[in-house]
Amino acid sequence: AIGRGTQNYTCSPNNATAVPASIGATATLFNASCAAATYPDVLAKVPRVVLQFNQTDTQSSTLHPVSMEVSGYHYFLDSKTPFFTLDTEAMQLGQAACAKNASVPAPAGSSKGQGGVGYGAVPWLQLLTKNGATGKLMEVYRINTAGGSPPPNCSNMPATFEVQYAAE
Repeated sequence: AIGRGTQNYTCSPNNATAVPASIGATATLFNASCAAATYPDVLAKVPRVVLQFNQTDTQSSTLHPVSMEVSGYHYFLDSKTPFFTLDTEAMQLGQAACAKNASVPAPAGSSKGQGGVGYGAVPWLQLLTKNGATGKLMEVYRINTAGGSPPPNCSNMPATFEVQYAAE
């Protein structure tokens, strides 16, 4: 899947030197299985490309400009529990709350953000499903990230804000 959405953060309004705190993320997940089978080398570049398109473009049933259809959604149940649902009208692959198992920084050269402006790509993750997962979902990997990192401190930032990102 290709995920396109926002990483969400909060800042202390009275502490400009504080580091923004993550409060989760939201993303629409698009089916990349055909692209992965046919063009695996191109698939890794898709997050960098789709990050350049406005977030509102991903609210339709397909991801432009690559015409991938929605395969699910990602959001947080609380500040520490990512949730994935891959149940759509087209397919029923399951739902799962997850927990982070491993993390590595995004490689040097990853897309910083839209238009090449931003604070870097969020780390790559391995997530394991928690008890209660349904369907075939057992692990989630977030790789080939583009954008999503917050500024280094809360100076001139609102109490809550979003940073656009995309990932495979």
